[in-house]
Amino acid sequence: MALVKVENLTKIYGQVQAVAGVSFEIHEGEIFGLLGPNGAGKTTTLNVLCTYTEPTGGNVTVAGCSVAAESETVKRAIGVVPQEIALYADLNAVENMRFFGRVYDVPEARLRRRIGELLQLVGLTEHAHKQVEHYSGGMKRRLNLAVGLLSEPRFLMLDEPTVGVD
Repeated sequence: MALVKVENLTKIYGQVQAVAGVSFEIHEGEIFGLLGPNGAGKTTTLNVLCTYTEPTGGNVTVAGCSVAAESETVKRAIGVVPQEIALYADLNAVENMRFFGRVYDVPEARLRRRIGELLQLVGLTEHAHKQVEHYSGGMKRRLNLAVGLLSEPRFLMLDEPTVGVD
């Protein structure tokens, strides 16, 4: 069974058809990329997968759940690393991760463990208590990735993943 299944996805905004009949599958453990020119509908497709916007047509499931009808269940199965940095500059790395971990309903004991593991993974352990406003762009990008991994998602989406990577 596919972890992500997109069948004939269509998204229309007023008179603009942002996505027209897109279909694909992503299986567990697979790395998948959406490539295309600006305006091709890549971010719109990601926004549907993230449950940020509902499709106009087609069927989209993540972990066997409809993004339109079971959005809360889908949100628990995914991690998202947006194109724009989504962190609180006046908080440090641990505080940011604790905040987002609570948003994702990560149990406290598991959250403490994940924060340590992920800061080590992204090479920020020694900067854990430094305010994010003092991080370089690449450090912010790595912390954003750690936040996306906090809930141990089955499916991790990265929008423009190579922007600002150090």
